[in-house]
Amino acid sequence: MKLIILPLLLVSVCTEPIGFQSGKPLPITSLSSFPDPGTFFKDYLIPSKPVLFKGAAKDFPAYSKWTDSYFKSLPESKSYSLFVEEGKKENRDDGSRTVSFYDFLNIYKSDDVYCVNEIPPFLRRDIPIPRSIACPFILNSLMVDNVMWFSSGGTRSVWHNDGYENINCLFRGTKQFILADKSVTPARAHIDVREGAYSTVDVDDVDIEKYPGLGQIMFYSVTMEPGDCLYIPVLWFHHVASTDSNLAANIWWRTYRSELKCDAPQKTLDDVKFMGGDDSEYPVVDQVHLAIYLHDYMYDHNHTTPQAFLEAVGGVLERSAEYNHVSDEIILWLFAQLDTDGSSLLEFEEIDRVLSVLPSLLAAESSYRGTVLIYLKWSTSFFVDFLYDLFYHYPLPSWL
Repeated sequence: MKLIILPLLLVSVCTEPIGFQSGKPLPITSLSSFPDPGTFFKDYLIPSKPVLFKGAAKDFPAYSKWTDSYFKSLPESKSYSLFVEEGKKENRDDGSRTVSFYDFLNIYKSDDVYCVNEIPPFLRRDIPIPRSIACPFILNSLMVDNVMWFSSGGTRSVWHNDGYENINCLFRGTKQFILADKSVTPARAHIDVREGAYSTVDVDDVDIEKYPGLGQIMFYSVTMEPGDCLYIPVLWFHHVASTDSNLAANIWWRTYRSELKCDAPQKTLDDVKFMGGDDSEYPVVDQVHLAIYLHDYMYDHNHTTPQAFLEAVGGVLERSAEYNHVSDEIILWLFAQLDTDGSSLLEFEEIDRVLSVLPSLLAAESSYRGTVLIYLKWSTSFFVDFLYDLFYHYPLPSWL
C-alpha cells in the first residue's frame, strides 16, 4: 500500500476596501461655489446627482474661527454636554457616553472617541445657510437636523444611506467619500440591517464572495479638503473615512422635488428651527410629507400586511385637512397593486422588481391623475417615482 500525500490547496479570497469591488471608482462633478437654488435643484437635486462645492465654506466664520483654543475660550463649552461614540470605526452596537464639550477637547487626541452630536447652539451662528438651499419654504418647513463630526482622524463609517438630503462641510482634515446611486437595490448594496439602513460589511476588508452584489455596483469617490462642501442626495449609499484632526458639520433636510427659484435673506443655522426625524412633528405640507413617509415606511417595514399599510398611510392622511377624505378602499387598492406576488405581504423588493420594467418618471404636470397623485411630483424617492408610473400607466379604480 502506498501512502499518497496530496498537496494542500490554498484558496485566496480577494478583499479590498469598499468602493473598489468593480474597478476604480468614478469622480463626481465639482463646482467652485454654491450655485443659486434654481440651478442646484434643476441640475443636481432633482436628477439626484452628488456634487462637490470646492472651497465654498472658506467664507464661513467656522472655517477660520473653529480652533480648539477658540472653543475652550467660550464659557458655554464647560457646561454644554455632547455625545461621544466609543471607537472611531463605526459599530452601531458600541456604546456612547456624555462629556462636556470642554472635556472632549482634552481627550479626543488621545482616546478612541468620536463626537457625533448636534452642533452646539452657541456655534451655529458661525455657519451660514448654503445659498443653494436658502429658500424660505425649505428653511421654515423641511429642515431636519444638524450634526458636528469631530475627531482626531481615522474614523470610518458603516456602509449606509440616509433618508434626507445632505450637505456636509469640512473645516479640518480630509474626508474620502465612497458613494453609490440610490437606484441600486438595498439587496445588491447588502444593506442587511433595515432598522438604520446600514450594512454589516467590513468596509476595510470586503469579502467579495460573501458580498457579491458589491462587485456589480458603480462606485463614485470624492476627497474633501478643508473648506469643501459636498451634496449627498437622499438615499445614496455612502461610506466616509477621515484623516488628520477632523472637524465637519452637516445639515439634513427633507426632499422637495420641484424647481425652486428663491432668494432668502442671509441666515445662519442659528436662525433655523430643526424639526428632527420624528414624522409626527411635521404637518402634511405642500405634498412632501406623505411621499417621503411612504418610502421610509416601506423601507423599514418589510412583509407589511394590508391592515398595517392601511393604518400607516391612513394615519398620515388624517393629518391633512385637504386629503383626509381618501377612503380605505383606495389605500387597500394601492396595496394590491404593489403586492405583485399576491401574497398579501408587501415586501420592499416587490417595488424594486416592478421598477425595473416601468418607464421612467414622466414629469408633465398636466398628466397627473388621481387623488394620491397630487403628492408625487415632490419626492426624490424611487418608491414615489414608481407610484406615479403605476397610477399613470395602469387603470384606476372607478371610485378615483
